[in-house]
Amino acid sequence: MVDPIVTVATAEILKLAFDEFIKTSAGETAKKLTGEALNKAGELRKKVLSWFESKGDVKAEKAIKAIQEQGSIEALNKLTTYLDDEMEEEPLFAQDLQQVARQIINIQSQNTSNRQNINYGRDQFNIEHIHGNPKMGGS
Repeated sequence: MVDPIVTVATAEILKLAFDEFIKTSAGETAKKLTGEALNKAGELRKKVLSWFESKGDVKAEKAIKAIQEQGSIEALNKLTTYLDDEMEEEPLFAQDLQQVARQIINIQSQNTSNRQNINYGRDQFNIEHIHGNPKMGGS
């Protein structure tokens, strides 16, 4: 039986690698992955594709093609299963993919907004640039 932790990691790796093919509009992907993160996602995708090509795994290659050409979620699920098996058999390959995936996640984290919204009861404050008296209502 497949370790659930590996399954989650594999699904996330493939989501990062093939997200731009699954999204219905490129704008959604661009919001999540920009610049360096898109390059890393391409690198991750190439690693997965190269791995299966070198193994001559026709089923995995067919799934990758369906993802890239049709944005097939079903093919992505199949590829997740195939990649799970490979990552269990080849821990160095798994570590390599996980390292690139972590880099993408770190880049995404750095690109998120520093804005904090704090909600105190009915009053909501935007803690980015406070001007004037931040206390609203009450005494």
